[in-house]
Amino acid sequence: MPDNKNHIFLTETESAAGSFDYRVNASDLLLDLKVLLKEYYIATFTNNGNALLINFSNGQKFRLNVEELN
Repeated sequence: MPDNKNHIFLTETESAAGSFDYRVNASDLLLDLKVLLKEYYIATFTNNGNALLINFSNGQKFRLNVEELN
C-alpha cells in the first residue's frame, strides 16, 4: 500500500501555475479517484492493488481498475 502521507493533491491548473512537472502512477490516480468518488457516493471504498472496490448498501458492487497504458 502506498504511503499516503507523501501524496500531493493538485489540479492540472495548480500544477501548471506552480511549474510542477510530475508523472502520476496508477496508485496515485486511484487514490485521487477514491477521494473524488467519496464526495458523490455513499459507499464502502477499498483499495485492492491497482483496483478500487466500491460496495453500495443496496448490494451493488463495482471494481474500478487503473493501469497505465504505454
